[in-house]
This record gives sequence, structure tokens and C-alpha cells, in this order.
Amino acid sequence: MPEASSGEPAETLDEGPNAEADDDLVLPWWFSWWRVALVTGLATVALTAIVAMVANRQPGDDSAEVGFLRDMRDHHDQAILMAFSYLDAPDTDLGLRVMAGEIITGQSAETGMMIELMQSWRVEEENSTGMAMGWMGHSMPIGEMPGMASETELDALAVAEGPAADALFVELMNAHHRGGVEMSRAAVAQLSHARAGELAAAFARNQEDEIAEMTDALAHSVAG
Repeated sequence: MPEASSGEPAETLDEGPNAEADDDLVLPWWFSWWRVALVTGLATVALTAIVAMVANRQPGDDSAEVGFLRDMRDHHDQAILMAFSYLDAPDTDLGLRVMAGEIITGQSAETGMMIELMQSWRVEEENSTGMAMGWMGHSMPIGEMPGMASETELDALAVAEGPAADALFVELMNAHHRGGVEMSRAAVAQLSHARAGELAAAFARNQEDEIAEMTDALAHSVAG
């Protein structure tokens, strides 16, 4: 068999009659890349709109969102009551008195936000049943929500004075805030409405910060 000269290309194997067809793939008449891009873009927009609708749907009266906001409103009401009670006590620590005022201002503002949100949903803002925490799966009387002070504890705070009032206020308010953090974290994990979830997350952060600040203020008061 004669050998190919060094200047000639080496002979290749014939890949058969379909070789050219594989290289020149024929797409359907309706296919084009701009159509693919358009369909992909429209699908993305539609998915984004659906997610937004779900995140901002209007919760009903028996929803977890409404249950949480009603319960947290009652929870905030007691914190405000305890702060006012402490401010009435004589000879208390100036730093803690400032913090009590901040709790009144902050939680009153948060209560306003909760009321405004429930009004926008056209649901009752107050819990008229006397029972709470059904949205978490274990219903209980309002006064037994996590961190709520008992009537006996509230009475003790109302008559406390000086350093004893400082210590009792921090003890009761820290316990109250820990309960509020527990409720708010549970809400963050459960609620689907965007604004309600944002409020719950903010409540948890604010109360965690105040626990640390009150604990630190009481330590300085005792040391001083």
C-alpha cells in the first residue's frame, strides 16, 4: 500500500452520512434565543409577584399574625404598666429611671404600629376572649403568657422603694422581656406576612438589648 507524502493531509475515517447533520442541528421554526429570554424574564417577574403577594396577603381574624399582634399588645401593656409603677417609687436609680422611660416610649410606639397594622387588615385590635397563645399551639390565659408578672409581683413593685425597687424592677422586666423575645422569635419562624415578621424581629432585638442594658445598669447601681 503506498504511503501518503509528508505534504498531504492524513486520510480520515468517513463518519457516515449523518456527520454534517450533527454539525448543523436544525431547530424548530418557532425557536429563537430571544423567545427563550423573553419567556424566562416573564416567568421570573411572575414568580416575584407571587412571592410578594404571599408575603403581603391580608391575614384573617384567626391567623397567626393577628394572634401574635394581639398577644404582644397585651404583653407590651403590662411592661408599660410596670415601668410607670417603678417611676412612682422613691429613691430609685437615675439610670434605671431613664430606661423605664425609654421602655414606656418604645413599647407605646410599637403598640401603635401593631394597632395600625391590624386596622389595615380590618380586624379587631383587642383580644376579647381572655385567652392567648393559640397561634403557638398552646392556648392559655392572657396573664400566663411567657414572662407576665403575677398580681402579687405587681403589688410588690408598687410599694417597693429605693434599691429594693431597682432590683425588683429589673428582675420582673427582664423576665417579662425574655418572654417577649420567646414569643417574637416564634412569630418570626411562623409568620408569612412581611410587615408582621419585621415587627416581630424588631421586638426581639429591642428587648434583648434592653435586658443587657438593665442588667448592666443595676450592676453599676449596686457597685456605686
